[in-house]
Amino acid sequence: MPVNTELSSQMEDYLEAIYHLCRDEGVARVKSIADRLEVTNPSVVGAIRKLKHRHLVIQEPYGYVRLTTEGEEIAGAITHRHEVLSDFLKDILGLDHETASVDACKIEHAVSPETVRRLRAVAEFIKQEPQINVDWEKEFKRFYREYLRRTPS
Repeated sequence: MPVNTELSSQMEDYLEAIYHLCRDEGVARVKSIADRLEVTNPSVVGAIRKLKHRHLVIQEPYGYVRLTTEGEEIAGAITHRHEVLSDFLKDILGLDHETASVDACKIEHAVSPETVRRLRAVAEFIKQEPQINVDWEKEFKRFYREYLRRTPS
């Protein structure tokens, strides 16, 4: 019987971390999850228990953590949202990589799939539309500098 998989932003962060660790290293370990998320091992153990209850991860006793098929689908969607948002913030708004990634992580938990689709479409439109001969990045930077001069913080 499936368990409701509506997840808190914190649980989404755990799934995303496990997803990346499994992709990069083949498996995820409690310590590597803790290091990646900058949390304690007991916090990871508690989160894994909740994710196991929702049938999103499998853990060998005191061993490796892997995503179930459903867990991988959810984590993949979270990762996709993060990448789209981060790319938009970097490539369109001109934020540095670190700021874009941190902000994307905050936004990814609240944004709808339709908003992600439209942000991605806007970014692709700006980059690929051949009839519009505008250097969007340069023009946006110019506009933003002027905007900051005339707009109070």
